[in-house]
Amino acid sequence: MEIKDVLARLRDDKGFKQWKKENPNSFLAHIFKLLDEANQNDWQIGFYNKDDTITSFIITPNEIKKAAAENIFKRPEAKIEPLDEDKIKIDITKALEIAEKTQVKDYKQETPSKIITILQKLNMGQVYNITYVTQSFKILNFKIDAVNGKVLKTKLENIMDFKAS
Repeated sequence: MEIKDVLARLRDDKGFKQWKKENPNSFLAHIFKLLDEANQNDWQIGFYNKDDTITSFIITPNEIKKAAAENIFKRPEAKIEPLDEDKIKIDITKALEIAEKTQVKDYKQETPSKIITILQKLNMGQVYNITYVTQSFKILNFKIDAVNGKVLKTKLENIMDFKAS
């Protein structure tokens, strides 16, 4: 299932329609997908609420569930921007193909063991933020433009370089 299909399914859901009616100012902020065996058919669609929380809807093949609103972890000056569905010109499948081609070409020694994908709007535009956790305990991150599929940024970091705050 692709992003536009998942969004259409969500919009048709009775529970979502009721929530949206009660939260008319909330907007689509991110689309999250974890690509592993247990979660491969599940999606999380996040909506930003004016009280600086996110309400997520978990879409599985069998149901749609609303999670409780959660606080956002962001810098105080950071602003959450809405996703523009009309600017989603390439789908997640194509974005993942682009990331894989870049990984094979530029980082062939870094074999992914887990892949995390978030479609979100950042200061560089509306991007697929694709993160590979590699078998060599590194984080390989790709920012791919959702309009044209251009790789805007790549970054490779050692997991051990991350410090708990």
